[in-house]
Amino acid sequence: MKQVSITGPNEWVLGEVEAPRPPDGWLLIAPLRVGICGTDVELLDGSMVYFETGQATRPLTPGHEWAGCVIGWAPGVTGFSVGQVVTGENLIGCGHCELCAAGQYAICEDRCEAGLFGLPGALSGFIVRPREWVYPLPGEVSLADAAMIEPTTVSYRGIKRLRLPQDAQKVHVIGGGTLGYIAAELLRSEAFGLDVAVSAKRPESIARAISVGARLPEEGERFPFAIEVAGGSTSVADGLRALLPGGRLVSIGFTGLSMVPIPLDQLVVQDQEIIGSLAAPGVWPEVVDLIARKVVHPSALVTDEFSLDEYGKAIDLLNLRLTSTGKVLIHTHESVEAAQEAAIAEFGAEELASLRR
Repeated sequence: MKQVSITGPNEWVLGEVEAPRPPDGWLLIAPLRVGICGTDVELLDGSMVYFETGQATRPLTPGHEWAGCVIGWAPGVTGFSVGQVVTGENLIGCGHCELCAAGQYAICEDRCEAGLFGLPGALSGFIVRPREWVYPLPGEVSLADAAMIEPTTVSYRGIKRLRLPQDAQKVHVIGGGTLGYIAAELLRSEAFGLDVAVSAKRPESIARAISVGARLPEEGERFPFAIEVAGGSTSVADGLRALLPGGRLVSIGFTGLSMVPIPLDQLVVQDQEIIGSLAAPGVWPEVVDLIARKVVHPSALVTDEFSLDEYGKAIDLLNLRLTSTGKVLIHTHESVEAAQEAAIAEFGAEELASLRR
C-alpha cells in the first residue's frame, strides 16, 4: 500500500509499505478523506512541539483528521459492518492509569496520538484502530464533514472548558482559522446560541466568521468568556486584555514557542482564569451527533482537494499561505467501492474473508 512518511525536516516520501493487520479488538480501515492542518505542516517542517518534548520521532506518517470505511476486523470486534463509514479518535490513552479511569486520557503519560506519535496516521492506504475509539457515521454525513469531525471536537471541547453558565450571552473568539471558524459556528448554532465576536487578522477569515453569524468586536469591548485558537505569540495576552474582571479564557492554540508574554498582574488583580485544552476527550459522541443532525457544517471550510499521489502539491499550496486557501483534504481512496477494490488487491479475498468473521 502507499503511505506518506516524514523522514526529516521538510523531507518526506510516498512509498510502498506492507499493509497493517489488526490485532485482537482492532479494526482494519481504509481512509477516504484526510484533512491537512497546521499541525501536519509543523510535523513536516520540524517545529511541532512534540519533537522538542521527545514524544514525536521520525519517520512518522501524519494524518489525524480522517474519515474512512471499515474493511475488516480482528476477533473481539462487534457492531461494525464492511463498508461502513467511520471516523475515530487519535489520542488513545493506556486505559489502565488513574487519568484514563477519570476520563482524562488526553494527558495519559502512556498515550499515543495517531498521526503524531505512537501510531501511524491516515495518510496511508490502510490503518488499524482499536474498536473503542472508532465511531460509525450515518449515511447522510458527507465524507468532507466526516473528515472535519476531529477539529470540530477540539473546538467543542474548548468551548465546554469555558463552563458557560445558562445565562451566558457572549463569547470572544481569538483566531479565525479552522478552529476559530468552527468555534464561532458552534457558539452561534442551536447548541449554544450566543453572541460571538471574532478577532482575526485575515479579511477572508473575518468574512467566514461573519457568514455563520459572528461579528467583529466593538472598540474597547470586553468579554466574560474567551476562547483562543490562534496560537500567536500575543494571542493569549490580547484575549486577556479584552477579558472582563472575573472572566475566563480557554487556550487551544499551539504557539511553537517555549514562552509567551501575558499580563500576569492583570490576571491576578482582576481574578481571571486561563485554562488549557488539549484534544477532545469525552466529547466525540456529542460532536458526531451535532454533525449528523447538520447543526454545524465544518466542510464549508474546504477549498482544495487532492489525491494521495498529490500530497506534495497539497503541502506546497499550504506553504504558500494564500488567502484563498481554506481547508485542504486528501482523497486517500476516492470512494468506499474504490477502497474495497484496493483491499482485495492488497490482502486477497481469502485473507479479507478471515478479517470479516
